[in-house]
Amino acid sequence: MKKIIVVFTLIILVLFGHNLSFGQADKPPYISSVPKYTFSNTLPEQENELRNNPLLKRFAGSRKKQSSDRYRPLYHFVSPESTMNDPNGLSFWQGNWHLFYQAYPPEDRRQHWGHAISKDLIHWKDLPYAIYPGPERAVYSGATLVEENRVIAMYHGTEVGNMVAVSNDPLLLNWEKLSGNAVIPNKSST
Repeated sequence: MKKIIVVFTLIILVLFGHNLSFGQADKPPYISSVPKYTFSNTLPEQENELRNNPLLKRFAGSRKKQSSDRYRPLYHFVSPESTMNDPNGLSFWQGNWHLFYQAYPPEDRRQHWGHAISKDLIHWKDLPYAIYPGPERAVYSGATLVEENRVIAMYHGTEVGNMVAVSNDPLLLNWEKLSGNAVIPNKSST
């Protein structure tokens, strides 16, 4: 099944690759106002960088405030900052379960992909936002595919079409969007 999805994605890229930016030059850039960080590519360095990460400190403060809410679920994962939409891209990568979900950061209420990890699918640890809007207006539903040397995220980017992003670092903290544009543009984008 993985090979079929990868082959299908490659065929789409080959067939439509020449149109990836067609019609998108006049679109607004949709840049997120949420702080974004670039992390190192080794696990010890990433763990060290996360200890002082401002977003994770903000998440911890938010979780502390929310802990007194008697209606807040204790067993099921909930977003550290606000409501969340559907979970996306549950995957197992380098010893951790990764949960991605549609999150609504307070400074930019458009959907971003939130990110958490777990060793046992019960106890979760927050990580910084994974995928940010741009060029898409918002990062909607999708899935992930784990390959030997990388994880591929496929999702719908509102206003532009279907997007693909890849990551290969130990905690999947650094994501790069394939081509920077939709791999399957919306009909209205062409």
